[in-house]
Amino acid sequence: MNKLNSVLLAMAVFSAWSVVTSTHVSRKLYSDLQKETKSAQQLEVEFGQLQLEQSTWGAHAVIEKAASTRLGMHTPDPRQIQVISSGGGV
Repeated sequence: MNKLNSVLLAMAVFSAWSVVTSTHVSRKLYSDLQKETKSAQQLEVEFGQLQLEQSTWGAHAVIEKAASTRLGMHTPDPRQIQVISSGGGV
């Protein structure tokens, strides 16, 4: 009977240890999941901001202002414009 009790005690301890270990792993994985979810949300916010910035920089008025202020470009006078056809004839 003593041997049976020892085996049952060992099985109970092993079972309890397994529960504790699996609970710890489960909590660790859930914590990692929460961190990654928060990181994904931050990346989504940053992506939205970058899309907004991209659409702002692509606006015609912003490009025109940058061309005139930084590059010194201006719209040519209509008399300065020459149209060249790609065909061989005139």
